[in-house]
Amino acid sequence: MKCLYIALIVALLLSACSAPQPGVPTPTPFNVASAFPTSGSQTGWTVYENLATYNRDNLFNLVDGQAESFFVYGFEQVTVQRYQKEETHLNLEIWQLATPADAFGLFSAGRTGEPASIGVEGNTDPGRRLAFWQNRYFVSLTADQQLPDEELWAFGRAVSGALPAGGETPGVVASLPAGNKVERSEIFFHEEMSVQMEVWLGGENLLGLSQQTNAVLARYEFGEQTVRLMLVEYPAAGEANDALAVLQSGKVEDILASGAKDNLLAAVIGKAEASAVAGELLGNTLK
Repeated sequence: MKCLYIALIVALLLSACSAPQPGVPTPTPFNVASAFPTSGSQTGWTVYENLATYNRDNLFNLVDGQAESFFVYGFEQVTVQRYQKEETHLNLEIWQLATPADAFGLFSAGRTGEPASIGVEGNTDPGRRLAFWQNRYFVSLTADQQLPDEELWAFGRAVSGALPAGGETPGVVASLPAGNKVERSEIFFHEEMSVQMEVWLGGENLLGLSQQTNAVLARYEFGEQTVRLMLVEYPAAGEANDALAVLQSGKVEDILASGAKDNLLAAVIGKAEASAVAGELLGNTLK
């Protein structure tokens, strides 16, 4: 009887561990391989190499030394296919992340080029590169030499049409004040390594960031002054207050103004000459 009781407890614990987290919908199963165009489906293009899929165990074979920058965005797998037309090669990657928020984050962390109306949001270097996010997927198309832009877009549209639709921008992004914000400068992140090229937060996780924190960093311009506004949503208000105490202790450089409201931490980061605008921006954020 005692053994049966122990077995029942173990089963209940395993069931609890495998249950979906509250508020996080279980992704609908989807065969990513089915989203890749087949040979001949795009005029003149044929498959050059077989599909290759990388997971957390072997991602270093694809992005040696950079795997962690993908892991912090809920990386699950990436599937890669190369295509050829005469002497031109096209590389198509479909990255599967844990949530649509993570897909937006990975997209925003490498946002460059011109805006592109594809998926939820995209960008492009015409004739050479096209990238977009949709649902929980980040898609990257790169050509090794210039090709007609319409051919690049034809691939992109085919993939977008095959992937699950939808995807919402993370809620914390909507908390950014619109006035003076530099368009498309938002970077959504969970952990500080995703924004180390933009701001330095100490390198020791002084703010207690984790996969459970949702954060955004954006640039603001006031005439010749540029500052960055960082917002962090913590699971609990106490964590936001703890992080605020760290910022106000001076352990993180270039903090011009900071505050917290409920579970939201806000900080304006920049050089001293921008101090005059920092307080107003913080006030507009936490009002």
